[in-house]
Amino acid sequence: MSFARRAHGLMYVLLLAAPLAVSAAQPTPAPPVACADSGAAFRRIVSEFQGRQQNAAISVGVGAGGRRVFREASGFANLEQRIAVQPDMAFSIASITKAFTGVALLKLAETGRIDLDREVQHYVPAFPRHPSGRPVTLRLLAHHLAALRHWGAERDSALYARRFADINDILPLFRDDPWLPDVAPLGKPAYSSYGYNLLGMAMQSATGTPFPQLLRDLVLKPLYLSSVQFDAPGLGGALRPARYSWYDLSDFHDLTDAPQRVPDWDYSHNMAGGGLIANVDDLLVFGRAMRAPGLLNSTSIERLWTRPIVQGVQATMSFGWYPRATPARLSISGSNAGVQAGLTVWKEADVVVAVLANSWGRGSRSGEFMDDGPDGLVGRLAAVCGAR
Repeated sequence: MSFARRAHGLMYVLLLAAPLAVSAAQPTPAPPVACADSGAAFRRIVSEFQGRQQNAAISVGVGAGGRRVFREASGFANLEQRIAVQPDMAFSIASITKAFTGVALLKLAETGRIDLDREVQHYVPAFPRHPSGRPVTLRLLAHHLAALRHWGAERDSALYARRFADINDILPLFRDDPWLPDVAPLGKPAYSSYGYNLLGMAMQSATGTPFPQLLRDLVLKPLYLSSVQFDAPGLGGALRPARYSWYDLSDFHDLTDAPQRVPDWDYSHNMAGGGLIANVDDLLVFGRAMRAPGLLNSTSIERLWTRPIVQGVQATMSFGWYPRATPARLSISGSNAGVQAGLTVWKEADVVVAVLANSWGRGSRSGEFMDDGPDGLVGRLAAVCGAR
């Protein structure tokens, strides 16, 4: 699909946000974009990172003031077949999926189709209660305050070979041992992809609509995000970036001669927490929709941009995003074997940066690829447009 078609999604966000600019409560409209002609500066930053990490392929997008000011892809979608990557190719976005799930949850809450403060067992009766008796609500799950565990030994080659057609089929993977042993609900934040898949089950139960269709109806279709799909082995054929790793996949030691090809694993066991693919254009549109009411109402936007405190406990994630201050921004990143993905939205500067790679590059353990700080790739790209 051409960018002209994708631009309908961006225009949707612009038209919704623009009338709100007169309100003092809304972000001040950005002045004419100073970085619109900064392609050379963007390329220098990307080239420096690529020279260090040697990712097989990288795709980068920068939006400012409601415009896409830079989009470029370099490297190979497939090293063995020497297939060059294209800017509109969709990469795995791993845990950026959680932001889509969180936004869909907020959309349901806006219309009263789901109650964030109901216990999850109201929607998923087969899920056990915490042995302490403390309630586990959808809000706690969305903020990683529910004391659910993350992945364990079950994530092996057999799991990567299995296809989960229904999100409810994921529940047996963790139902019998869901809790962290030393953390009570509301004790402290504890990251859990299972928690977000449990949210997906609750959303499906509340609406009677399969979770993938629900996400399409609530988020993807309104924003015309045509590249965003649920991943599956073989999806996209030769046009789908293969995945590579400069770390050995068995013991994670550094490789020196060439990256290792990552098998085309099935990630449907993480449907609501890491199961999507997308290109940078659609991530830019999605990110900017978080900046002002439009797709979401003003209450939901405020929830996204406020680091939540629930019963005196400070959370770090708010409905799939990490709200950060000084400067105000929302960020989310993701990583699977052979995947690096980052997305950050700066509120006042009106800048969005999306970066995708089909590799665990050299030195990528540092997280610098997705980092929106002054030394990270995302942060340095944003700084070209004045977001610091």
